[in-house]
Amino acid sequence: MATVVRAPAATDALDLIDGVVYADVFDSAATFAELKRYARVPVAAEEVRERLEDPAVVPLVRERRGLYCLVGREALLEGRAEAEERAQRLEQRALSVARWLRHVPFVRGLILTGSAAAGAAKRGSDVDLLVVVEDGRLSFVFAVLGSLSRLASRRLFCPNHYLSVGHLEVPRRDLYVAREVAQAKRLAGPADLAAANDWIADLLPNAFADSAPGTPLRGGGVLQRMLELPLRGRLGDRLELRLGRLALARLDAHHRLWGAGVPAEAIERLEAGAELRFHAQPTARSALDRYEERRAELAERLARQPT
Repeated sequence: MATVVRAPAATDALDLIDGVVYADVFDSAATFAELKRYARVPVAAEEVRERLEDPAVVPLVRERRGLYCLVGREALLEGRAEAEERAQRLEQRALSVARWLRHVPFVRGLILTGSAAAGAAKRGSDVDLLVVVEDGRLSFVFAVLGSLSRLASRRLFCPNHYLSVGHLEVPRRDLYVAREVAQAKRLAGPADLAAANDWIADLLPNAFADSAPGTPLRGGGVLQRMLELPLRGRLGDRLELRLGRLALARLDAHHRLWGAGVPAEAIERLEAGAELRFHAQPTARSALDRYEERRAELAERLARQPT
């Protein structure tokens, strides 16, 4: 009979409450559903409730009205309801915008990301959109939607990530990206990020176990196909090449705001027509660094607990 090797008590406890730890990095409390969904170990809802009473977990987490935070961070419990209301308003705005943007030539999907998709938006949060694009027309769609966003105000919608249909598998595999994909909400089109990124189950084994996604809007119809006709073939290819230089210039300007050049991988993926992403690596790296610090602090706190 095989021997079951369990993680040390401290690691086991932290993996169970990882949803609370990660939420804390973004100054937010977590719901019970998020606690269960983002645990780093496979677990059922009833088991989560039972294990929240474990001696290794009790010193770490506080609960109030179905919300959870780390001990000493109880102030976060008060702001969650307001953050949820903001997220709901942003999601409704995103749906309204998606009804129009889905008809833009070569747009094949619109996905809400960021704090609005997470269900807890901070003040000043934008409607962050991931745009799925027909292969070979990434730069064209960026030029159109980027221009529309600037004209209409980036607060109305902010298309900051573009993926082509044939490249929905995200190359960077870490907890930050896993959470982004897991909490993303489809607004329009059939593109399914979760199905294309099954590696997420290794980091978040419960992320899609109980998910019941809503029905997204249909993609563009006859009008969209008519608008696309003159932009196919050589004319569209030449336009895509020229707009690719514009996209690279905008990407370079974005990264210069962080005091860095564009990563070689980002240039390669743009030139391949696979991805254009306006999320500077320092943002993700900073969040992951804070997350690791929280985990280390909590592990040390547990180590000091009497056995």
